[in-house]
Amino acid sequence: MVDRMLSRSAAEKLLMHARLVTEPRWTPLPHQVPPPGDWYGWLLLAGRGAGKTDACARYIHEHVYGPPCLPGPVPHWIGIIAPTHGDAATSCYAGPSGLRVHSPEAQMTTRQGGTVIRWPNGSEAKIFGAHSPEDVERLRSGGNRCVVWAEELAAWRYLDDTWDQMRFGLRTGPRPHWIASTTPKPRALIKKLAAGEVQNVRLTRATTYDNPHLPEDIRQALEDAYGGTQIGRQELYADVIDADENALWTRATIDDHRVRPDEVPALIRKSVGVDPSGGRGEQGIVVVGKAMVPQPVDDPSRPLKQRMPLAHGYVLADRTCHLSPDGWGRRAVQAAVDYEADDICVEVNFGGDMAVHTIRAAADAMGINIPIRTVRATRGKKVRAEPVSALSEQGRWHMAGEFPELEDQMCTWYDELDWSPDRLDAMVWPAWHQRIVKATMTGTTSSKGLATATRAIG
Repeated sequence: MVDRMLSRSAAEKLLMHARLVTEPRWTPLPHQVPPPGDWYGWLLLAGRGAGKTDACARYIHEHVYGPPCLPGPVPHWIGIIAPTHGDAATSCYAGPSGLRVHSPEAQMTTRQGGTVIRWPNGSEAKIFGAHSPEDVERLRSGGNRCVVWAEELAAWRYLDDTWDQMRFGLRTGPRPHWIASTTPKPRALIKKLAAGEVQNVRLTRATTYDNPHLPEDIRQALEDAYGGTQIGRQELYADVIDADENALWTRATIDDHRVRPDEVPALIRKSVGVDPSGGRGEQGIVVVGKAMVPQPVDDPSRPLKQRMPLAHGYVLADRTCHLSPDGWGRRAVQAAVDYEADDICVEVNFGGDMAVHTIRAAADAMGINIPIRTVRATRGKKVRAEPVSALSEQGRWHMAGEFPELEDQMCTWYDELDWSPDRLDAMVWPAWHQRIVKATMTGTTSSKGLATATRAIG
């Protein structure tokens, strides 16, 4: 009787498989076809809306119903890694191009040990994030896999550590391998992969315009946001934009003065800079610390003034987000709590008192008493940012760790572009507020017109 039940179950799975693989409901575009050969990795480097998530979801579906990688009741052990655990659940499974579209019979469940997607043939995919050290540890103990889907690889916060743990776990079945779908960012690993410097990796490129099925309103929205801009080459055309010659920072300058978080000296002041964006996009939230660092003394006879400690700035965290007012207000306050900041410095050109009210309401709801300083810009972004850029060239402005999105803005934004660098703005405000830079550095700009003119809100 048991044998009959097993046979019937196996027959039902075979029939389901036959229906799925013969149903003409998905015709791949040329860039969505996996490359031939026995490769170790396939990187689909594509602009927004090009269909890269769709291609990878279909690949996983066909892998699940392909030749088993393992004997026994679980023919495939799969890993799916996205920037966050939630991204993996929504984009890779539940989204309009996710696995639920290609494998409607697959079910996602959360159980002890994590969230898994399970197919009727016994195959399982476990989902992971790449946003925190805890995510890296979960991947370390997440078991071995026969294939991994790396979604939006360039947006992984802990890219290098997560990448290493992903590769260490790829050792199940006759041909362990990975696929990755991402819009490029100028991170070291992405540049190596795109340049063909990693062995046995195939690269497929596509632009936003290579997908004729992209809805016209979505295409228009992307063009409105990125058309004609330097960053548009990245977001629409999938070019790896390392820097712009018109930008105020270079990658080399940032890297030359980067420090590890444990190398930051004793800080005399810490502030959370906030650029609310006026509802247009992200809310910039950046934590900056100030330290007085002794100058190298190569000549004791130098005047005392030239031997006095100088103010240095340290970027400690980038908590930039795109949330509701309550959401970003709480995020700014939480950043102040996490880094024991002395105050929150908020730019009020957009939103005025509403920005202050948002942060104050969030602080009250969280039971936090934090001073709020307001700053109002009367000069352009370039004028405000140039002195901070000069600090970098002098070796007095440091990234305490890596902040890819913020550094992208630092190295690609210039004042003729029509998009606002919210992260960069949020970083610059504390530099003025803490008097790490002084208005006299600009030559013609008065301190009253910049962030040194602050107002305390109790």
